[in-house]
Amino acid sequence: MKYLPFFFVLIACAYTTLAQPPVAEWTLHPDYRLPGQAANYPGPRLELPKSGYGTVSTQSYPLLFKGEEPTQRIVNFFPRDKMPEGPFSVEMWLVNHVNQPVGVLATIKSNDINEPPAWLLGYYGNQAVFSMHPEGQAFSRLMEGTIQRGFKKYWLHLVATYDGYTARLYFNGEELAAMDAGKREPLPEKAEIELAAYLKNEPYMELANLMKGFRLYDRALSREEVLENLNAYQNMVETGTIFPGIFHFTAGPYLHYSTPSSINISWETNRRVRKAIVQYGEKAPLSEKMAIEVPEDPEVNENNFIQMATLDGLKPSTPYFYNLLLTDEAGETIESGILTFATAPEEDVPFTFAVIGDTEARPHINFQVSKLIWEERPNFLLNLGDLTDGGMEHHKFEWPYEYFTGMTALASRIPVFPVAGNGEGDLFWYKRYHKLPGAKGYYSFRYGNAEFFMLDSNRKEEFAPGGEQYLWLEEQLQQSAARWKFVCHHHAPYSSDENDYGDSWKGPSALGDPEVRQIVPLYEKYGVDIVFFGHLHTYQRTLPVLENKVDKRNGVIYLQGGGGGGNLEDFTPTRSWFSAKTYRGHHYFTVSVEGGELHLRMFDTEGRMRDFLTVKK
Repeated sequence: MKYLPFFFVLIACAYTTLAQPPVAEWTLHPDYRLPGQAANYPGPRLELPKSGYGTVSTQSYPLLFKGEEPTQRIVNFFPRDKMPEGPFSVEMWLVNHVNQPVGVLATIKSNDINEPPAWLLGYYGNQAVFSMHPEGQAFSRLMEGTIQRGFKKYWLHLVATYDGYTARLYFNGEELAAMDAGKREPLPEKAEIELAAYLKNEPYMELANLMKGFRLYDRALSREEVLENLNAYQNMVETGTIFPGIFHFTAGPYLHYSTPSSINISWETNRRVRKAIVQYGEKAPLSEKMAIEVPEDPEVNENNFIQMATLDGLKPSTPYFYNLLLTDEAGETIESGILTFATAPEEDVPFTFAVIGDTEARPHINFQVSKLIWEERPNFLLNLGDLTDGGMEHHKFEWPYEYFTGMTALASRIPVFPVAGNGEGDLFWYKRYHKLPGAKGYYSFRYGNAEFFMLDSNRKEEFAPGGEQYLWLEEQLQQSAARWKFVCHHHAPYSSDENDYGDSWKGPSALGDPEVRQIVPLYEKYGVDIVFFGHLHTYQRTLPVLENKVDKRNGVIYLQGGGGGGNLEDFTPTRSWFSAKTYRGHHYFTVSVEGGELHLRMFDTEGRMRDFLTVKK
């Protein structure tokens, strides 16, 4: 079986205060790296495990779970002589932020298909199961429990215990089920631990996307200890800590807002940084460096440890190398490793940018799309909002555990220009991770012979005539001398979504957001070429539209690109009057601008082109 990439490592018990630590403890996180010489993971991380299998070997039989075969298995990674023979506990820390049924199973079993597992703990959909093999019985006895919403809605803590007679199953600190299990059968002679993932409903998802922590004990945990462990895990989530016990990056390096002479870099660590240096230059070894001022006041960083730097005085259209050197308060230093970027071009240089939207809660889709985008080597990336599914102030974890997990490999090399979606509508973490022009959630930038106007459509009242963004945009468009004009915001002026603007299976749809559509006359009056937006998790390209009619000569094209990772949606049952192309699936697209010619190409997650368009002016 081909193993998907994963992060899996045995570590010391660094974040629990239990008097008797587990016999084994693992932390899991996807090991997302771009291919080839760009295969860099910023900063340190814990070592990958080593399989006990030789160069050539056979693998033990897989277990079906809810009738499904595993999509990924990790086997034979722990010695039999350390496996508990008597009382034991097994613990899982999971995050499930997808809308399709997925599952994971931990077990000790024999490689003999005729022997039942010694025990297993599993999760699938909204069900938790725990099974043991009692002495003298042919088959294991099973406990089941229904799981509701977890910590922060998506985090699940499962613990199964056995004290020599009674088995118990806990979910997020509460006992789900208990049974008299009797004495357990001795472990099989060729027993092995297996972790298996059941992810057929989520292409590209890995075990490490679902399971974040796994522990094995040689005793039965008390409920107080279960709660103590739950609190420790919750604290990791609240602070955004990914790897306990080591100094590491929790976000970035993250490039954003590039100009011909500058670029912004942000990053975050799990510890306070005492000294930060950005090394950079046009070749290695790096000849330039910038020291970042670290505030003395411990309250300044709000315990999130986000830092930023702007490298300026750079040359246009020039490749650069850079490296971050960070030292914590104890004097420990980590570095990002040498990464790359290029500055923006001057006026008449052709350029290409990539577009994604609604990256939301699927880092596995984000990364799959990132690899394909990287192959194109675009100059920059537009993100059309909902970088997170709901990464407001109280849901910080969605940034380090999801957005940066899936996007850092690409965004550490290709600068991002975002707009805010409703997922980050409070702008709290959005503004802390980005250094963008202006104090509000909207801005503009010039790139080559094009100008981009980036709006905050969460403030829809500002899209009405006389509204703040309406007036700002009109002034900007009046002053713009760019050959190409593009507008980006999150919500849809025109869309064939099936139910966001009226349930189209029961009656008429408004075919777009009427409040957002109030600003459309400005697009038409000042010759905006294309409006990019997301929010709806499908792809749609409209025909050129002017005054609510198709006008191929003077109309504005609307491109809906919400396929970066959010739960897929669908279209109205009948074709809309403005529709040129629709596609239901995760996707990205690229736009190449060469003087007075523009080329659009849209691709699915396998790199197959699903739409193309050429515009000349």
